[in-house]
Amino acid sequence: MRAHPTTSNGATLAVLLALWATPPGVEAQGPDGRWPLQPYSGVGRMVAPFLEGWYENADGSFSYSFGYLNRNDHRVELPVGEANLIEPAQLSGLQPTTFDPGRHRGVFAVTVPASVANEDVWWTITNPDGDVTRVPGRHTWGAYKLDWLPRPHGSRHPVVSFDGGAEGRGPPGAVAERTLTTSVGSPLTIAIDVRDPSERDREDPRFREAIPVRVVWYKHQGPVGGEVQFTRHESTPVAEERGSGDDDAEDGAVGDGATVELPAGEGTARVVAAFSAPGEYVLRARADNWSAADSSSGNQCCWTNGYVRVTVR
Repeated sequence: MRAHPTTSNGATLAVLLALWATPPGVEAQGPDGRWPLQPYSGVGRMVAPFLEGWYENADGSFSYSFGYLNRNDHRVELPVGEANLIEPAQLSGLQPTTFDPGRHRGVFAVTVPASVANEDVWWTITNPDGDVTRVPGRHTWGAYKLDWLPRPHGSRHPVVSFDGGAEGRGPPGAVAERTLTTSVGSPLTIAIDVRDPSERDREDPRFREAIPVRVVWYKHQGPVGGEVQFTRHESTPVAEERGSGDDDAEDGAVGDGATVELPAGEGTARVVAAFSAPGEYVLRARADNWSAADSSSGNQCCWTNGYVRVTVR
């Protein structure tokens, strides 16, 4: 049985006496500047990086999966640089600059070559109030080791690619080789190819029909204040409303077309994006099969990231 902390009558009396003794005009606030029992504010709070775990690759390299927690109730934007830094510097560049409210798992990964595999990778975030939060990526923690094995019902990470290029899976995912170009306010069609390699028992009534794959689009990087509005492509069926059983926030997936569902578990997911400001953007597509009972971000399976660079003039 878990023990719960209690407050004695003496301690309660001490708090009341302290409040009573507060000089007129002086607020009786705690160390975080709040009144007693005052609800926490949803602004000015912490953004913190997380190491989700690490993968050991066949070539001797290691891939570190990173996510974040934004405790604010609004988006925070931190450009790549002193406030949003991956070290060693040569590994920096794919971390998000747009931090949506809530807990977001495995939004990018850093792959360390075998030649420097014993060096730590640090992700450091300096919050707008000056507070610094940082986390190391290292593969000496056995409890953080991740794998590509199928889950109990056969779920695996979806596989994604762009324009017939190299396929990717999991948090490292795939990055489109081609940078797209558009102008402010002009609709741009973006496509990602997805397939689900999960191996499920078709004799089981639960799996006689294919498990859908969902693709959710996000602004991953871009100019501060630059908004991306996603709308449904004419070739894409309207996504069904279904609970994924997952607690990852969908904030940041802006527009009624930001979520695309592939009912057959494979195909091409298309979306139309429009940009409010010029600049260099990176959009992230997260392909997941979280409608399956054995798949969710909480157990680090089964989703895959795809990244597209867009230059907006």
